[in-house]
Amino acid sequence: MVLADGNGLHRVWLRPGPAGRSLAYIIIRDDALVLRQAMVRRFEQRMRDGRAGRSPPGLCPTPFQRQRLSMLLDILDAAGTRDGAALTTYEIARRHVYARLQVGRGSEWKSSSQRRRTQRLIDEARALMEGGYRRLLRP
Repeated sequence: MVLADGNGLHRVWLRPGPAGRSLAYIIIRDDALVLRQAMVRRFEQRMRDGRAGRSPPGLCPTPFQRQRLSMLLDILDAAGTRDGAALTTYEIARRHVYARLQVGRGSEWKSSSQRRRTQRLIDEARALMEGGYRRLLRP
């Protein structure tokens, strides 16, 4: 079940049990224990007052992180797959990384810092696609 409020979502899994018994929280003891406990407190406040308050820090990406992840997804779409059509590194840089790219083509582009940064971003996007996205789920 998902409960929405102005400051985020509460995802609750209700397991069937005997009627009349008290409900319990099961919190996984891992690296995110403190965050999980904060979310239980937030949910309890929501159930008690109707207002949950802000999500704890570390749960949601910052505006900068959101913008970067969005750019990486755009780059991944533009880079294509091994068998699909893909844009060149220059075109990816011009469309997704540097809106006003002034670097010319040829040797000027090949030796530019913009090309190296664009290639690093392409590599990072592919690494996220190949399983690196799981790191985003850890606190």
